[in-house]
Amino acid sequence: MISLEWNEDMCVGIDEIDADHKKILIIIAAIIDAIDINANAETIEKHFSELAACTASHFKHEEALMKTMGFEDFIEHQKGHQGFLVQLPELKNKLLNSNNAEAAGEVSQFLYDWVIEHILIADMDYVHAFYSEEKYSVSFKAIFQRSSEWLSQRVNISTRVLITALLPILGMLLLSFIAIKDNYQQYKNMLLLDNLTQIVQQVNSLTHNLQVERGLLSSYISSDYQRFSKALTSQQHKSNDEIYAFTTLLNSRKALLTEPMLIEFINSTKIDITELIIFRNGLNSTSISSEKILTGYNLIIGKLLSRVNRLSHIKMDAEFANNITAINAIVGLKEILGQQRELGTQLIDDDLSTHELIHSERYKQLYMQLGMQLNAIFIFNYSATPEQQQTCGKLCNVAKQKAFINKTIEDLMLKPGKEQNSQFWFITLTNRIDDIEIVTDKIINDLDTKTQLKLERLESRFYLVIIIISTIVVLNTLFSTILYHSVITPIRRITHALKQVTLGRYNQQMNESASKDEIGALYGAYETLRRKLLQADMSKNIIKRQQQSLLDRRKERDRYRELASRDTLTGALNRRKFNLILKQEINFAKQDKQKLSLLLLDIDHFKRINDTYGHAGGDQALRDFYDICSNSVKSSDIVARIGGEEFAILMPETDKAQAHVIAERLRHNIQALQIPYGQETIRLTASIGLAQWHEYDSFNVDEFISHTDKALYQAKRDGRNCVVEAST
Repeated sequence: MISLEWNEDMCVGIDEIDADHKKILIIIAAIIDAIDINANAETIEKHFSELAACTASHFKHEEALMKTMGFEDFIEHQKGHQGFLVQLPELKNKLLNSNNAEAAGEVSQFLYDWVIEHILIADMDYVHAFYSEEKYSVSFKAIFQRSSEWLSQRVNISTRVLITALLPILGMLLLSFIAIKDNYQQYKNMLLLDNLTQIVQQVNSLTHNLQVERGLLSSYISSDYQRFSKALTSQQHKSNDEIYAFTTLLNSRKALLTEPMLIEFINSTKIDITELIIFRNGLNSTSISSEKILTGYNLIIGKLLSRVNRLSHIKMDAEFANNITAINAIVGLKEILGQQRELGTQLIDDDLSTHELIHSERYKQLYMQLGMQLNAIFIFNYSATPEQQQTCGKLCNVAKQKAFINKTIEDLMLKPGKEQNSQFWFITLTNRIDDIEIVTDKIINDLDTKTQLKLERLESRFYLVIIIISTIVVLNTLFSTILYHSVITPIRRITHALKQVTLGRYNQQMNESASKDEIGALYGAYETLRRKLLQADMSKNIIKRQQQSLLDRRKERDRYRELASRDTLTGALNRRKFNLILKQEINFAKQDKQKLSLLLLDIDHFKRINDTYGHAGGDQALRDFYDICSNSVKSSDIVARIGGEEFAILMPETDKAQAHVIAERLRHNIQALQIPYGQETIRLTASIGLAQWHEYDSFNVDEFISHTDKALYQAKRDGRNCVVEAST
């Protein structure tokens, strides 16, 4: 037995639609129950009328809702509604006009399948679309939810998980790029400082040798080319070596450096070196005055130092720029002392009186250079680090430097014994210059050492950062890959298993997941669903077997009922079944205003046939008589044996005139019938009474038969083998 009961799980969430579904379900359940208990036609008619009215109203509600929401499949849904309404009368007629159990089972199954499909599938589709309409507020939570839904609709879960896994890797790569870029920038600055340090160191060495050469040359000329010849020649060779070394350094660095200001410095300095070489080659002429020689050397050395000073303007770290400025300041101090040495030597060699010396232009220049020295010391102390200041010591002390120069001028220029003062002056300032050169070399070497150490640390840090970042990226990639597969693989497995379940395959078990997270819960839910469906499938098979058994029993019962309603000899309906059908047809005639006619037939002199041919001959005659009756009337007419040799034929939708024509044809066919029996032939005739049912007569079954029976008796009185109509 198919059973239907309303379950709250069938709710779609719209009260009006749910109420309609409940009514439809109750009505269809009543129809199925009525079919199972073999209810009468009046009950079936009533239930189908209720179902038609309820479904029509429900379809109107649904279609109105679909229109308001602009449902895409509205036309197709509407066609489905109309198709079902057209099918209802056909189902009813099939149920009422078919007396077999198979047709009843088909109608029950169709209604059951339709109501389940309509509620759980068709209506769920448009209701889901109804709830999917955009009804968002402007709160942060709503915006967040809306964004999440937008992302889930446009990006599949595998891509979302992949993005989630890749984001940390991309973040690490970005941070790594920033760290490497910062490290590279520091390395580039240190490399620039290293190159600047080498250039400054080479410039310092070159200018120092030029300063010594300038001093020796000045002394050489002042002594009428008598003294300093050997020392000058040796110094010139040293200067040549320094010029070559500096030129080589500039050429090697030009191809490696990209800083525009540094490249410009190299190009300009190479021009200065060329001028220096030309100038020094011209010193062999004895016609050049010492003044011009000093001016030439001062100009060349000044250019070199000026260009080195501008290197501090290169865009670099402030600490590096201060180091270059400090070195340039102390190198400048050394150059000013060298110029002061040459100027003082000339001033002493001029052999002036004290008054003339004090008021001479060179003496004023001597003190101007003292001011320049003090300014260079101030710049050094401002730019130098405490370590560099400590290295320089008293040489970079403003007060002590000022006192040293004043005392040297006073001792070697303003006291008697001037014939010795020139040499002493030169030696004293040369020693001072040498001391500053030693300090300068130490500061430059210390800076170069620190630069190299920092370069090595930066290189080591770079490789360490690369190793750490590579390790993190590899581990992160590995972890992200594992994470990706730990989410996507179970989902794909469950998706595959669910597809198998939809195909009726329940052998895909999910017992291997022991995790207690959402994936584990999903596995558990699937396994529970699989088992429930397996149980439901098994129950369904049991129910099917029960239904088949019930159908078989029903068919068996209907077969027995059919046998019980049939005459065992002729196969015609018996009197009890005929009375039931007659009652049903009278009700139809009342309701639909249809015409209904009845024939009663009696075989004439049947006792004589039995006496002549025996009961076997009589039985054969009865069988053939039924056959000729069945073949002579319409297929919708009902033939029954209601007595020994008495038969009845019920003719729905047939009036008296039509019935009379059929009755005469039947009488003629019976009279012409020849029944072979052994060596003989049995012939029959029949008396026929005819009556038409009229609503105003209000005949019941018995009264209608009695009324027709009177016509039959009149036919017998009229000589038999004739048709007599009942009087109205």
